[in-house]
Amino acid sequence: MNYLPLPLLAAGLTLVCTAAAADVDLAVVNRIKDQAFNHSRVVEYMHYLADENGPRLAASPAYRRAANWAVDTLHQEGIENARLEPFGVIGRSWSWSGVSVQMIAPRSTTLHAVPLAWSSGTEGTVTAPVKFAPLWEDAEDPDQKNLVVLAHRIEAYRKEYAGQLGGQIVMLSARRPFELPSTPPTQRWSDDDLADMQSARDPLLSDAYEWPLLKYSLDEEQQWLEYEVVPEEIQVDYSNRKRRLMDRLVRFLNDEQVAAVAMTDRRGDGGVIFAENFGSHLASTAIPPPAVQLMPEHYNRLVRLLERDVPVTLSVNVEATFPEQNAEGANVIAELPGKGKRREVVMMGAHLDSWHAGTGATDNAAGVAVVMEAMRILHTLDLDLDRTVRLGLWDGEEIGHLGSRAYVREHFGDPVSMTLKPEHETFSVYFNIDTGSGRTRGLLTQANDMVKPIFAEQMQPFEELGINTLVPRNDWGTDHQAFDAVGLPAFALLQDSMDYWSHTHHSNVDTVDHVLPRDLMVSAAFLAALVYDAATRDHRMPRESLPPPLPEPCLLYTSDAADDASSV
Repeated sequence: MNYLPLPLLAAGLTLVCTAAAADVDLAVVNRIKDQAFNHSRVVEYMHYLADENGPRLAASPAYRRAANWAVDTLHQEGIENARLEPFGVIGRSWSWSGVSVQMIAPRSTTLHAVPLAWSSGTEGTVTAPVKFAPLWEDAEDPDQKNLVVLAHRIEAYRKEYAGQLGGQIVMLSARRPFELPSTPPTQRWSDDDLADMQSARDPLLSDAYEWPLLKYSLDEEQQWLEYEVVPEEIQVDYSNRKRRLMDRLVRFLNDEQVAAVAMTDRRGDGGVIFAENFGSHLASTAIPPPAVQLMPEHYNRLVRLLERDVPVTLSVNVEATFPEQNAEGANVIAELPGKGKRREVVMMGAHLDSWHAGTGATDNAAGVAVVMEAMRILHTLDLDLDRTVRLGLWDGEEIGHLGSRAYVREHFGDPVSMTLKPEHETFSVYFNIDTGSGRTRGLLTQANDMVKPIFAEQMQPFEELGINTLVPRNDWGTDHQAFDAVGLPAFALLQDSMDYWSHTHHSNVDTVDHVLPRDLMVSAAFLAALVYDAATRDHRMPRESLPPPLPEPCLLYTSDAADDASSV
């Protein structure tokens, strides 16, 4: 695709915008575009976070360094009230500085690996024989999601391998199946893709679950909707239960005195390593032995050798430390004060933390840079804002949306009891960006039909940039869910997929070379205009009725083994 030079692009936008809806201030929109395309700092912000600061695991020294930088940078831009807002203890702080995995026998070669968060360092090089002892026989086994089945499997694993693992490097994952890809790894949404998303049924209006046990009624081809119909607090409960089960496994491996653990992911080809955690940030859980995530084909090579009865020996060196046992979490908050309706608030945000395998460029330095740039634009233009505009850069998103959930509880209400704070009434809207670095193409409406005509007006001046789509579904796994859980209007930006899910999401190639600067500029311009319009229109953003209080969380997946529910 060919692009105009930035100055010409901005000039050309002015001509197109004259046909936009009358309720949108086109003069301000054009000033915003000029700042976004001709005076941008969005790439500078992104480069600092990804290249200079690097990965920003929750509770780590690198996260706190990035948060302090964001506060200082916002101050330098003239936003004087930028600050850190602590929200309580997250748990263990973890950091790593190096990893080396060498196959010593049957031949010498280097294996590509990333350490798994919150696992131990080796304190030097560990050389040991390898044992293939997978927790699951099939990497694609859907029962891995079933907590009752997982509880049974861990107990069976402990009985099966008791006394057999000591002093060895244990391969805990199943062999990774491989299929040639059938779709391009990097892609923008086509017109047909956008049309399909725009016309898709709304999962929030379907009878897709029942309380207290969730019973999915989704067809096979609709399984991607699974998390979209599950309230966030229930997702969190599921994660907590799984964490407790995996702690049983970790304690068993520690009792066995394994030398190290090697794993792989069911995703990833061509050198991509998707790596998150083994063990937990919670100080109450056991610290696992050294654990590394191998490139899938390197892992499969070891499996093939062992299956042919060829002994394998590895040397592993992991440099990892736990700087703190009870590190505090902290969000970055900043405001542009409103005037006549200053008690009312319009918010935008992105999560500042990241996983550790790459540099966190697409997840989510790109989103943070866009939000900071939108804030800079609004402040630089010295626009008259009726409502207060507030920025939130969230801590702990990758480990359960800890920062945004804590912020919502502190300021707006409790989603479990649905006890609301006075600020709930004066809140207007929240916009979130967190699905990679792709260009914004529209908004996800959370099934709130009342916002559609408003968003349609707001998108019109950006139609020539491909921003023209309203999708009825909810985006899962992002910080807007914390606001939505207490009935506040909260929406995620719809972004081009690019190679986010195929390559960069939580992987070792989440790096700057997967970010297109122009896409960031477009997203920042649209977000700034979106926020400005929300802060100046006559009425607050319409909200749906308040959700009912959540029941006490229970087992997420049905099973005949009801007795296991309490143990999970």
